[in-house]
Amino acid sequence: MKYYKILITGFLLMSVTTYSQYYTGIDRRIGATPANQQGPPQPTQKDIEESRNEQIDKQMMRLKEDLKLDDLQLIAIKNEILKSYKQVDILLKKEFSEEDKNKQMIAIQENTEKTILSYLNAEQKEKYMALKNEKPKKKEDKKKRKEAEKSAETNN
Repeated sequence: MKYYKILITGFLLMSVTTYSQYYTGIDRRIGATPANQQGPPQPTQKDIEESRNEQIDKQMMRLKEDLKLDDLQLIAIKNEILKSYKQVDILLKKEFSEEDKNKQMIAIQENTEKTILSYLNAEQKEKYMALKNEKPKKKEDKKKRKEAEKSAETNN
């Protein structure tokens, strides 16, 4: 009788251990990830729209300050930028070659720029072009700083 009690107790302990490993999220298989630990959630369409609107609002506030836009110009340019973003999204979802997509994106950008320039007066156009030419310089400076930081880290 004592032998059966030990056998049943051992069987129950092994069953409980096995159950807890496989059904509480602990997975001992090689390369397996626990069921309760998943990667970051994919952004929803609403999240994408909100982040896009935030970006556009920041861009418009900078343009408003730099170019001294009035409210009508601000609204018209913002609508044009929104329209171009939506066109680019539609373009990216279509199944074209990368070369065709790049050509069409450049055409969308040029069209958007022409429309934006049509809303600006001569003084604002000059400032806009100066801002546009300044942007690549900032990117180059940023790249140089990153390279300098990397080289400093490798030297240490």
